Amino acid sequence: MKTLFLTLTIVITTLSLLTPWLLNGAPYIGDSWIHLKKAKSIIESNRISMNEYNDMWPLVNLLLVFYSNILNINLLTATQLIPFLVSLSIINIYLIVKKISNFWNSGIAAGIAFAFTPLYTFITFGSAIMKETASLYLTTAIIAYVISNKMKYSCFVLLAIGLILGHHFASLAIILLLITLTIESFLEHLAGEKNEWIKILIATIIFTSFAICWIIYIILKIGWFMPINLNSLIMISWIWLGSYIISKISRIGAIIFQLSLIPLASLAWRGHLHNIPTPTIPISIWEIRDIFIFLIPSLIGLANYWKQKEVRSFLISTSTLIAFSLTWSLDIEGLVIFTKSLHYYAIMLAIIFGLSIPFILKRKFGKMISIIIMIYLILASTTGIALALDGPGAYHQKEYLQVKGLTKILSSQAMMDVKLGYLAEYFGLEYTSFHKPKPGEYILLTRTDYTHGVLLGYVWVKLSIFLPYEMETLCDRLIDGSYVKLFRTNVI
Repeated sequence: MKTLFLTLTIVITTLSLLTPWLLNGAPYIGDSWIHLKKAKSIIESNRISMNEYNDMWPLVNLLLVFYSNILNINLLTATQLIPFLVSLSIINIYLIVKKISNFWNSGIAAGIAFAFTPLYTFITFGSAIMKETASLYLTTAIIAYVISNKMKYSCFVLLAIGLILGHHFASLAIILLLITLTIESFLEHLAGEKNEWIKILIATIIFTSFAICWIIYIILKIGWFMPINLNSLIMISWIWLGSYIISKISRIGAIIFQLSLIPLASLAWRGHLHNIPTPTIPISIWEIRDIFIFLIPSLIGLANYWKQKEVRSFLISTSTLIAFSLTWSLDIEGLVIFTKSLHYYAIMLAIIFGLSIPFILKRKFGKMISIIIMIYLILASTTGIALALDGPGAYHQKEYLQVKGLTKILSSQAMMDVKLGYLAEYFGLEYTSFHKPKPGEYILLTRTDYTHGVLLGYVWVKLSIFLPYEMETLCDRLIDGSYVKLFRTNVI
């Protein structure tokens, strides 16, 4: 029975994460084209270059090359092995929660909660082809392995090296977790409980040492990068200490802390806190309802398993990242850090959600209530999935083919936004960022520019600011495709 339910959960999650590819026919998120180009370069030159930011964590590039070669498929198709690996993270989530609760159904519930959490749209992360997504399976695998009581240093070192070469923020999340888990295990040891705190301490030292060495190498190669700097690390340390004290003192304190943090995270996710324009609609009463349906069981799980050192360690480490992102800044930099932090916070919330199932099953009609909540989470997430499929991060096959066709006819530099810039760079088209058009300039637009705005960095700006309607009507329409339009200005 448990194997059947776990298999169904993985299948549903996999189909959900592959939806952008199955319906739109193209990889999700702009980073995909960066890594596709890197992977293509590795195959053509038969060597790995380490020259710029996207070279320094080569895991995703190497995975694309590996799957393309081993399965004999083109690189574009190979991108979808990344979402598939993310869906397999459900197995690790299942093992983590089953280890803590000794209930297999808790692991299934946690897997569903992780894939269909209403706190944010999982598809926008899990379907993306980027460094952090490719690292998620290793992140959850390390967590499951460390708490398994069967950890061997040789295997741990392999997992650690893989993750450290995958993404810096994922490494930071694991370091915070390992440090917290070491302290919690040591305190249990002092209280007379037998545990392997020395083994966890050594694992923490190994992982942190490797991560520091790699970060130093990267800094020497490309310089400082966000959010690694002295001020941010000091601030993270203080926030970790505050989170630790609050979450350690009492069960009530831990619950109140989360009751404060989750609404803030929800508002930030919906674009209500950060002081930058984002193409998001205001949070609705229905979304608030969905969050409450998810939140109540999560807090029940936290209340019942608060004394477990693993639960507190997950709680403290991931809450530290969210709190840090919201206090570091509310501008673009803060939004980037928040988005990354939310991925790991969602893992923690899924874990404590799953831990509520034993409590619910003991109640009258508990089995029916559990099933209804699981089904409801899946159905409620379909709204977010639908928005993501046609959202600003989605690419379409027609968009891809129409831009590819421009390589034969467009020899001059064209003005375009960041989203199209990713695709143009993949095809080797010359481009410039949006500015006030001059006579004779080429302007390349995609449907997203009309529906969501022009993407400049992480900021969305209305197209009419750069290209008023009156000016657009006077431009020469060289290509008027359903997804891509090429204009040439002839007036100022």
